[in-house]
Amino acid sequence: MAGNDHNEALRKAYPHAADASCNGDGIWATITDDEGHESQGKCPGCAQDRLTRSTLAFIPPRFHAPVTLPNAVTEWAALGENAQGLYLTGQVGTGKTHVAWHAAVAWCVTTGTVPRTKAEIGTYEMRCAPTVIFTRMTDLLDDLRPGDDARQRVRDCQNCKLLILDDVGAEKASEWTQERLYSIIDHRYANCLPLIVTSNLPAAKLKDQTGERAASRLAEMCTVVPMTGTDRRVPAA
Repeated sequence: MAGNDHNEALRKAYPHAADASCNGDGIWATITDDEGHESQGKCPGCAQDRLTRSTLAFIPPRFHAPVTLPNAVTEWAALGENAQGLYLTGQVGTGKTHVAWHAAVAWCVTTGTVPRTKAEIGTYEMRCAPTVIFTRMTDLLDDLRPGDDARQRVRDCQNCKLLILDDVGAEKASEWTQERLYSIIDHRYANCLPLIVTSNLPAAKLKDQTGERAASRLAEMCTVVPMTGTDRRVPAA
């Protein structure tokens, strides 16, 4: 039987129905009109359940544990497609990556976006662009070294629905790394596409790592969220 959340979702989806009930098959609901005629319609509660399962499956096992999101992050996710940038900054071990994963999931649930990653591409030998990319900055730069896939990787990062750049500042700064990052940041900035960045660097020091142009765009598009506390990976004495 469908829970109360399904019943409420059905009432909102079919406001003129005399009755609407989930079939319990994970997809369909039976809709009854005022004259007792029945028809089949999609159950929005089941659709929400599938979306929630797919987004939670997107998170690596290490970060499955629930986490309380800062208010600024919750507000950002609630903006959905109108969200722009988040900059999570703090010392090592303060939970930036953990929060970034769950912020991405919250955004996906708000927008109805099913995370489709590079690992899932290739079915039926047809390339589908990833919808969400979560990448460590050092791994991204490795992917962008000259090669057949480098240009496509840039385009994917520029155009995916949500991009998460983890641990910006861990890479060795150079003119090459700054240019690669700028090409991605500038495209997302110009097209108002959402972005999450985590970094040990305070926002004020970002330009020394990323270059002034990328740092300026991040400063305008991102809400800065300080992550405080001690290193959670180190057991308390």
